[in-house]
Amino acid sequence: MNRFLFLLVFLGSILGAWGQATTKEERMSVLKFGIETEVFDLVQSLRQEKNSEYRDLILEAYDNAHTEQLKEAIILFFYDLKDDGMEDRAIQEISNSEKKGNSLLLNAVSYLTEIKSTKAKDTLVTLIPGTNKVLALAAIRAMGKLAALDKADDLLTLYQDAETDPNFKPDLIWALGEMKASSAVDLLLKEYDENDAQPLLQKSILDALGKIGDPKAWDRVQKALTSSNTDLRTAAVATVASYPGQGDLVPLVSAALRDGQPGVREAAAQAAKVSPLAGLKDVLTYRAKKDPEGKVRIAAIRALAGYDDGPAIVLGFLSDRKTDPVVWRESLTLTLDNKYPGAFDALKKVIEEDNKDKNGTLAAVVASVLLPQRDSYRSLFGLALVSGQVQARAAALRAIAVGKFTEYQGQLETLAAKDSDAGIRTQAASVLKEWANPAPPPPTATN
Repeated sequence: MNRFLFLLVFLGSILGAWGQATTKEERMSVLKFGIETEVFDLVQSLRQEKNSEYRDLILEAYDNAHTEQLKEAIILFFYDLKDDGMEDRAIQEISNSEKKGNSLLLNAVSYLTEIKSTKAKDTLVTLIPGTNKVLALAAIRAMGKLAALDKADDLLTLYQDAETDPNFKPDLIWALGEMKASSAVDLLLKEYDENDAQPLLQKSILDALGKIGDPKAWDRVQKALTSSNTDLRTAAVATVASYPGQGDLVPLVSAALRDGQPGVREAAAQAAKVSPLAGLKDVLTYRAKKDPEGKVRIAAIRALAGYDDGPAIVLGFLSDRKTDPVVWRESLTLTLDNKYPGAFDALKKVIEEDNKDKNGTLAAVVASVLLPQRDSYRSLFGLALVSGQVQARAAALRAIAVGKFTEYQGQLETLAAKDSDAGIRTQAASVLKEWANPAPPPPTATN
């Protein structure tokens, strides 16, 4: 896949964001006095920056919002920050769900699960028997994500109720598995045995049983490992690590990593991540480099990251310009999420080598992705400023502006005066203007 095409969408917003309010004074004015479309655009930018500086003003904007589009954007802003400041407001939205769009309601549910709201469980239970089937399914899945084991009996009762929509069953099974509801094992085994004609339902049951990990289920798993049905085989492989002592994992997972079906290979790599055994490392490395399916390569690199020398393996993929874009991007994500020692040097090498390539695109990606961790990598933005790629310079300028890295003032003055791209000249001049005329801090508001 061409690197430029692979990264184009990711980079597309970098220059466009600079058409919006960028100084503190402008942003405060938009939040206090702007029309809703202006506030929406600013919230989107702040969300991308993971910028919580205007948190209280954004809460006020939510309380004054008239459109569901703006409310959704603000909910997602707090979702990304894992900030519980919207908890009561989100519960209120789903408590009074009539005449509201599903998009707003579903985002509210997603936010409540993301912050692991304990207050939401009682409200979520009331949504399941409601007339809004989409919201009911979201509530079931939210109960699972919240591991609301104290509500397992409610879900079991619902599952066995003849009036329950059959389409709810896979989600109820999934939720019981997420809860690790041991009280559901006997029912799930019975359902599995009685539904040979429904392999997809059996797959859901195997998945749930694997999360619960009750050894009573192993004989079903063992049989499914050799099933001709790909879905069943995939589910069985994915759960083998949940039954310690029930089988030799190395040959089981090794065989699955060479299965002809990509879904089975992906499941095997995921199982290897749960149990990073030495005998699986070589085949995982091969899959990360050579598997024809991107999702399998990603699963393999994630599994390799779990080994004692996993950070070094991942940094090796990140530093190698021959690494395919899918694995390189996942290596970058793993490196930043886990804050691997040596990450700074690896990323410096990536930018320096990319700057030598007239068709390079990696420096722009690195500069953009580093925005949330800009303080830890502030000296790397200077390297991106000298990139021949406009997108890289734009991404670096944005991080420098948000981080207020005034040590780059000399370079910004040069860019503002001499850069070959008019957009970069304008962007650099805007940052310099803000530094010369800093805005007052935003007022403190109550939650």
